[in-house]
Amino acid sequence: MKIHILYRHYNVKGSGNTLRPSWFDYEKCFVNLLNTIEGKNVDLHVIMDGDSTGNFIENYKNKYTLHSINVGGDYNSYLETYEYIKTLNIDDNDLIYFLENDYLHTDNWIEEIVTLFQTYPQGLNYISLYDHNDKYFLSMYNNLVSKIFITETRHWRTTPSTCGSYIIPKNIFIEDEDINTGGPGDHDKFLHLNSTKNRFVLTPIPRLSTHCMEGLLSSTINWKQINNK
Repeated sequence: MKIHILYRHYNVKGSGNTLRPSWFDYEKCFVNLLNTIEGKNVDLHVIMDGDSTGNFIENYKNKYTLHSINVGGDYNSYLETYEYIKTLNIDDNDLIYFLENDYLHTDNWIEEIVTLFQTYPQGLNYISLYDHNDKYFLSMYNNLVSKIFITETRHWRTTPSTCGSYIIPKNIFIEDEDINTGGPGDHDKFLHLNSTKNRFVLTPIPRLSTHCMEGLLSSTINWKQINNK
C-alpha cells in the first residue's frame, strides 16, 4: 500500500494571516511532513499554484515531484489536483491524500493509517487525521452521535465532515468525482456525500494531525512543540 500525497501550495511564507497560532509557519509544516514520511512508502507531489521562485519549497526539490499550475484560488487548485491525480500510476489498494499546506502531523500517522486499512480492508471512505476541535464546543454538535471503529492502537469515530485535507482509496476517488468536483464548500459536500452515497468520514482519537488555526487545534497535544521540533 502506497500513499500518494498531493500537497497543495502557493507562494506564501511565514504565518499567512492573523487566524494562526503565534508560532505557525508554512515551511515548518512542510518540514514536519517531510520528517514524518522519510523512508516510508509514500510519493509526495507538490501542486504549486503560481510561481515558486523564491519560495521555501525550492529548498527541498529532491524530496517531491512538482506540478505547476496557475489558477489563483483554493477551489480551482483542488480541481486541477483532481485532474493531475488521473495521470498518476495508482494501484487499486493505494491511498490518495489531499493535503493543504497548513497542517502538522504526528510522527506515526502513516503506521496508523496502514493499520486502519489492514483492519478494515473494505468499506472505508474518507479519513481525516485531524480531530476537529469544533466538535467539542460548537452547539450544533451537542447531539452528535458517532460510530466507533477500533484498531490495535487507537479509536476512530465517524464525523459529519472535514476540511480539504483527507485520505481516500482509489475507488472512492473515482466513484465520487461528480460530487467532489461539483462545487466548493467542504462541510456541505461531505453532508451531501453522506446523504446520497452513504459515505462517512473517520477521524482518529487521539489525533494524528492538526489544522493550524487558532482555537481549532486538535486537542491533547503540544503542537507548538511539534512545530518547533
